[in-house]
Amino acid sequence: MLEEIIQQWTAAQAVGAAGLSPAEVWLYYLGSGGRLDEVELEGYLAGLLMISATQRDLASDAINELLEDRDLPVDGAHYSTGEVAAESGFAEYLRPLVTTPEGYRFDRPPVTGSPACGSDGSAAGTDRDQERQAETEFRRCQALYGSGLLETRTEERFDRITAYAREHFGVSSASISFITEDRQIIKSVTGPIGQDLPRELSLCAVTIQKDRTLVISNAAVDPAFRDHPLVAGGPRARFYAGHPISTADGWRIGSLCVIDDRPRAFTVDDERDLKRLAAQVQIEMWLNPGH
Repeated sequence: MLEEIIQQWTAAQAVGAAGLSPAEVWLYYLGSGGRLDEVELEGYLAGLLMISATQRDLASDAINELLEDRDLPVDGAHYSTGEVAAESGFAEYLRPLVTTPEGYRFDRPPVTGSPACGSDGSAAGTDRDQERQAETEFRRCQALYGSGLLETRTEERFDRITAYAREHFGVSSASISFITEDRQIIKSVTGPIGQDLPRELSLCAVTIQKDRTLVISNAAVDPAFRDHPLVAGGPRARFYAGHPISTADGWRIGSLCVIDDRPRAFTVDDERDLKRLAAQVQIEMWLNPGH
């Protein structure tokens, strides 16, 4: 079974390299029996939404059919299993995948195009692109507000998880936060670091951009974060690790994070444990909504 985030990544890579638009993929996807609407499929291709294996395979089929119809020399989108790939008839488009400490890549450089362009060669950032991005973000926020989790503040069931996370990882603070259209809202925090913030100041807002664990071992020397207000001032955070929290429909609405005022390493086992704790948060959300 191919890890879902890798399958999603290969689909996004293929669409970007071929200069395909999500609308084109969606039409082929509907023809294959897909059940997502256009915005949901675009959310999947943008890395904002995770979907079921069946729907991921239908999306891969749509992408690979487009590549074949247009005779485009681009790496294809992978499938959830080797058996599904063999049955698709598109196995010849698929390169073997390997992993590296830095992330995922093909075993040789992929064919690249211009992910910022549509199939008609127009630059991204058009009014239509912006409208669709706004619609995707609206759907994400709608999923958050629909969960009812913002209607109550602290809850003991979540406080148990953050307390355990703080002790287990030996950090100064652990928190569960949700990201609205403009704010970080803290649902549970154990320790001194963790407060409601404008979204642009939230590290957890960065975490939900991708379906992976974000680890910052030493923010003070990390070029992407050393000038961040939470690092250069305020609590002077140094270490951060966060994993996204998703609704049952796959929309990433927040994160579980651990923070320390000292740099530290975070092992593969640590990442696994944080991911499992984030899954516990999700189970509480899904099984006991509006608790």
